[in-house]
Amino acid sequence: MSLFNHCLHHETFAPSLSSRDIFRRFENRCWMFLSQGCCLHTEYIDNIETGGKSHCPHKTFGMCCLEQDVLLASFFFNRTDHTRNNAESLVATLAYQLYCAFPETDVQSTILSAIRTDPLIFKRTIQRQFTSLVVQPLAAYRSNSSSTQHRTPFLIMIDGLDECMDRASQKAILIGLAESMRGAASYLRIFIASRPEHDIRSSFGSKYLKDIHTLLALDLHDQDEADSDIKLYFLDRFAEIQEDFDGRTSGKKLGHSWPGERLVKMLVERSSGQFIYASTIIRYVESTRHRPDHRLEIVMNLRPHNDGDHPFAELDALYAMILEASSNIEKVLHVISLHWIDSNKICCHVIEKLLSYDEGELDTLFCDLGALVQVSHSNGNEYNLSHSQLYVHILHASLADFLLDAARSKQFYVDIGQETIRHIAHILQYFATCCSSSFDPNSIAATPLYVFANNAFMCHWRPISLELREAAFSFPLKEFLEPHTSTRIFPQLLEYFVSPFMELLNAIALKDSAWSYIRDHQYKILESILMHQLGRYFHDNGLALFLVLFYHLGSHQFVPILKPPDPSSDTYSTSFNVLFVYDDSDILSLSRIWGGLDVVDEESGVSIRQYFFHDHVRRLLRDSVSGPNAKYTLGPNIYEKAALACFKELGKVRPPSSSSDLTNIATDDTEGNTHPKLRYDNANGGQWLFEYSTEWKLDDEELYFVLLGYIIFLLPLCGKSDALVAACEKRKISYADISDGPFLIHRRLLHDEINNYLARVLPCSNV
Repeated sequence: MSLFNHCLHHETFAPSLSSRDIFRRFENRCWMFLSQGCCLHTEYIDNIETGGKSHCPHKTFGMCCLEQDVLLASFFFNRTDHTRNNAESLVATLAYQLYCAFPETDVQSTILSAIRTDPLIFKRTIQRQFTSLVVQPLAAYRSNSSSTQHRTPFLIMIDGLDECMDRASQKAILIGLAESMRGAASYLRIFIASRPEHDIRSSFGSKYLKDIHTLLALDLHDQDEADSDIKLYFLDRFAEIQEDFDGRTSGKKLGHSWPGERLVKMLVERSSGQFIYASTIIRYVESTRHRPDHRLEIVMNLRPHNDGDHPFAELDALYAMILEASSNIEKVLHVISLHWIDSNKICCHVIEKLLSYDEGELDTLFCDLGALVQVSHSNGNEYNLSHSQLYVHILHASLADFLLDAARSKQFYVDIGQETIRHIAHILQYFATCCSSSFDPNSIAATPLYVFANNAFMCHWRPISLELREAAFSFPLKEFLEPHTSTRIFPQLLEYFVSPFMELLNAIALKDSAWSYIRDHQYKILESILMHQLGRYFHDNGLALFLVLFYHLGSHQFVPILKPPDPSSDTYSTSFNVLFVYDDSDILSLSRIWGGLDVVDEESGVSIRQYFFHDHVRRLLRDSVSGPNAKYTLGPNIYEKAALACFKELGKVRPPSSSSDLTNIATDDTEGNTHPKLRYDNANGGQWLFEYSTEWKLDDEELYFVLLGYIIFLLPLCGKSDALVAACEKRKISYADISDGPFLIHRRLLHDEINNYLARVLPCSNV
């Protein structure tokens, strides 16, 4: 039979796991550990949140035991009470309660005999005290009594074991009780509630307790169920507060609609499944000296609070108390700050490499902070996390509010901007060791890549540290990129590393012109790589079209930026690749323009969206008119290839029927733009946009319209080509009779441009 039940739970008993539920699980066990921070039993209850003693589980659980005719003795540790923050009075208190529970029985006589026999019994080890004053008296009573009245096992509750200040005593209590309990499983139960601190968890994993306890985890891993319970708690308590206040006030009533569904939903989200946050708010709002609605507005930062009357003062004290237990708080806070800027969740193994920590060091760092942060495997509900890896899990969303507020957290304050700069430097140092063809941006080891991409913009508004400048200058860009320049992951590296790296380099140069050598050094390396890749686009018709459309993107109504319905999605330069995928041939990702950064121009004060990588490639093409890169100039030959690719694509598209809703749309230089999806946007210096209707592709009518515009734009820029002449002649025949149908003006314009091109390259023709 199991001697301990081992339970993990939070500060209050939620509806999802009631006292009776715990009692039923405990009936056939001897030890239970409830991870909560309030009770110790032969069952270990581990409480992750631990709030005030008024909300400890022993109250409801103890009442349930009495209802089931279970006799009960209890001891509640309290770190602020010098009589209850150590083990000296533990067994004496339990023995006294046991003595009172069995008047005029063998229990009393055995206890008195033990004290007379050894007057120093209360100075002996926990094991000897417990054996002499608890186990043996109960054994004597059970063996000599024929009554069945108290055949139900006797229950001992120990609450808040983690608040016993001497950690060695915590271990001594657990091991001592376990050794004393050998053979007593039939008539004695022990129930322990505590936060899951390292020494307590380790003791339950030791040889003394490993196989004789049951763990009950009450940390509400089911987020939906936890949120439902917390919402019910808020609704019930707010209703009580509203009724009480409206019954006694002579002023404005709150009314039954207070505080409203929207506000309750916000509070539930902030609670992050933890009752400690919810109960702290209720205790603050229910003050009878203030209006509850005003107090709630203070909680929501809608009303300033008076000094000394902070709504989360109790919660702050609890957070500070737990953080003080850390052996290296600087490292702890640095890891926590990484967790906050990391939307992709880096596993512990990679964090340790990233921060140059020893293997397994995160487990040690957070071993005493289990009430706030846990290092564990994914619970299966988190997207894109490997079940085989350990991750840092912050259990309280409100911990961020505390640590990011200097007035509240004081010595524990986290300057997230400064920490982000440190992390960016560490990420560059980390990737400097990943210069290999085996590096995969989609692997667990590459997760910091996305943290870098999402946070490089912070460098525009934060001081640039010497560590970051050195990391940026010394980064082996060529060695990092070259193993992948011919692979399908190169566009991914351009998006998630090169573009944010360029953003970082520009931010450094703008901070101080004396630092511009860092940008110039890395740009020179990058340009040599990019120019080599650009050569591919001059030898293939389809890639030539990508290149030409990218270069002129948005500058003319016939070469609009293609914009999907979702405003947060990427934009595109061509109509052939509007999926969120990387085109294997488009190695520089010229067809998909990923999101840029809005930067305010210092001279004009106008916000301009900068696309660091794509803007730089366009600049390289513009500057290649002369010098060593002149071969990359966009001349007539490249436009010919692009036009041929367009004619080929146009031949694949079924022309819209004459009954199309777009039959009367006319778009040309004289009649203006009347297409509902084509518009001129004055932002960013003015650009043309075509907002297509579906997320995944242009429909046939949209594609047909856009392709007509491409060819109209390209033909005047093309030189003579037999293949292009043939394509024009073929298309000219199909447009011989243009009198009706959709896009009439566009088709007439194309017919005119075909005639103009043929007249220009075939001067003897009869066009």
